[in-house]
Amino acid sequence: MTAPISADSILAAAREAKKDSTSEERLAAARETLNWLRETRDLLVKTQKEGGRLHSVTDLGQKDDPFKKFLFDTLSKGEIRITMGGGQIRMEETNVPTIWRMLIGQQDLLVVAYIPDVVLTYAARDMKDQIEEPAEKPEGLFAAPAIISELNAAAKDVDFDHFDPTMVPVAVELTRQPLSPNDKDYINKVLGEGTIEVQMQGFAKSTIRQTSVRGLWRSRILNKAGKELLDQVEATPLPPEIPSTAEDLPGAIKKMDDLIEWVELDLSRGAL
Repeated sequence: MTAPISADSILAAAREAKKDSTSEERLAAARETLNWLRETRDLLVKTQKEGGRLHSVTDLGQKDDPFKKFLFDTLSKGEIRITMGGGQIRMEETNVPTIWRMLIGQQDLLVVAYIPDVVLTYAARDMKDQIEEPAEKPEGLFAAPAIISELNAAAKDVDFDHFDPTMVPVAVELTRQPLSPNDKDYINKVLGEGTIEVQMQGFAKSTIRQTSVRGLWRSRILNKAGKELLDQVEATPLPPEIPSTAEDLPGAIKKMDDLIEWVELDLSRGAL
């Protein structure tokens, strides 16, 4: 005898259908994620063996939401976040070095690179070439004039055409300088701020800001209690602690191997 149709039976059937649909979407997302992970792992291995440029972009604009969610959950978030142009461009490194999620306006991209090209391009755009000082300096300055002269000399030597993240840049550590309160205020004023900000989370909170001068960056590190551990100005196309390097490739490949194994295992045992 056929069971009578009721509101409860219709709702139960709808729930089952939705569950089946969600399960199929998740399986499809897992398979697509696995393909992307394998292709990207192969690219990293090739780069490790052959060297050369690493820069591959996946446009996620045409990808469905289940795939993007599964992929982002799998990669998880890393410790570096970059904001440019007042938030017009945002990116964060995933938990796998060299893999970045980047948002440019409405564009949603995954970039496999030591550092996305747009960061260096943005950092190299036209800005002031040196620190500009007022004709009349405030009273009470002690160390600031010599520090500014040193930074201006260093800024002239910054070579945006040959950026090497393994090179140690010229840096002036302000926390070690005999600065008067007027010195600190004056340096803050004449350095100014650019439109690139980098947040790095680890044992402490690090903030790196582009100054108003091309090639000069201000780095500050605070401990968990908010105490300043470091305040320095670096002369470089990009502070070397931001991009990944070829030395990070073995670790990135190992993480990709682990992620691929986990997704394969979940697919094989029907755990999705």
